Amino acid sequence: MRWPVLAMFAALPLQWFVVGNTPLGIGRLHQLALLAFAAAVLARYRVRAHGPVLRIAMPFIAANVCILLIWLATSIFHGEQPFGPVQQAIYLGVFVAVGTVIYRAACGTEPRLLEALRWTAAAAGASVILGLTYSMLANGVNPAQVFSQTIATANPELLQKEVFRSAFTGFGFDEETVRGNIRHEVFGAVLASMYVAAWASRLRPFTRSGPRFLFHASLVVCTLLLLVSMSRSILVAALAWPLIGFLRSAVTFRLSGRQVVLAYTAVATFMLALASGFASVLWVRFTEDTSSYEAREGLYDLAYNNIADHFFTGGVETAGESSHNFVLDTWLRTGVFGALAALVVLLVLIGLWASLIVRIGTEPAWMVPVTAAMALPVVRLLTAGGGLIPPIEWVLLGFVAGAMAYRQTLAAAPPAPEVDERSDAKAAHG
Repeated sequence: MRWPVLAMFAALPLQWFVVGNTPLGIGRLHQLALLAFAAAVLARYRVRAHGPVLRIAMPFIAANVCILLIWLATSIFHGEQPFGPVQQAIYLGVFVAVGTVIYRAACGTEPRLLEALRWTAAAAGASVILGLTYSMLANGVNPAQVFSQTIATANPELLQKEVFRSAFTGFGFDEETVRGNIRHEVFGAVLASMYVAAWASRLRPFTRSGPRFLFHASLVVCTLLLLVSMSRSILVAALAWPLIGFLRSAVTFRLSGRQVVLAYTAVATFMLALASGFASVLWVRFTEDTSSYEAREGLYDLAYNNIADHFFTGGVETAGESSHNFVLDTWLRTGVFGALAALVVLLVLIGLWASLIVRIGTEPAWMVPVTAAMALPVVRLLTAGGGLIPPIEWVLLGFVAGAMAYRQTLAAAPPAPEVDERSDAKAAHG
């Protein structure tokens, strides 16, 4: 499974490439990669192999099944094709498949799979750089010129429009329909790959300096890509990672060498952003570029009015008028009972995240990226257009479920001495 996993993570950011039409609508490259990966995993393993993930994620799975059944019923009631619930059911299968692979990698039942997962960030980072470079060249975009103009004018909209929207045009999306918002999930895939790579490297530390250097270089490149994305939801979610790491250090009264390096890297990055003028672009993006906030306020008002008219039966088309809220959009589509199930999903995820943060001081170091990974799904459920769990978040939640299943397995096993990060570092240099 090593190469299929890396291929999947490499394909996840390439979301602006349309492969063709499918019975469920337009098929994009990352969707077909997820479908192929899930089909391979579910065909390879028997049902009992998925047991650990299914058991630990049962409340989440049950609530999602309720949403799908209610959505299916309301679609039939309104005479609509049930493409939406079928597609989300497929993503639920992706969630289980990813969780099972992560669990088996951690347990060591898949030889060398854990080592391969350390390179997911490198695969995703290289993929998005090559993909954007090819797209820009094909569309005649000069990224260096656009960056210099963006910094000179401190206008983040210029970067979004001239780079991302221009780069995403012509590969299945025309200029009128392509949206710069595709970048949220493109760079969300990069962040997801970083979580998985960091988790795998902590479970299986590098023992040679060359691979270790390449690994850290891939994380630095991916971090720069996240900054360039200008996606507020992605950057806010990414910020939770170092905060959770430092919280663990404060609770345990232990600062690792990795965190010292991270602090110096953060300071160096900030100084570079100040020197280049890019910091002012980010400041404007978060504080002065309020157009999306104002538009979202209007979408909330529209959603409340539609809910009042379709309280029980739903049936409201959210395309183009999404509230960007998982619970409200589910209410619009399926009525109040679907919204209650969606609220359960959201509360389960928030509750899990809060519990992980509270006990982060007693968890092993490899649980830090797992805990941090919960930030992105929670943020995107409250900000993503369409009000659905996006594909990248299904992958991340599968990663969390697989890691949590492994943590539960360790908790049930006889206690063993934990090797902390300083010991890992000594072993790596020894």
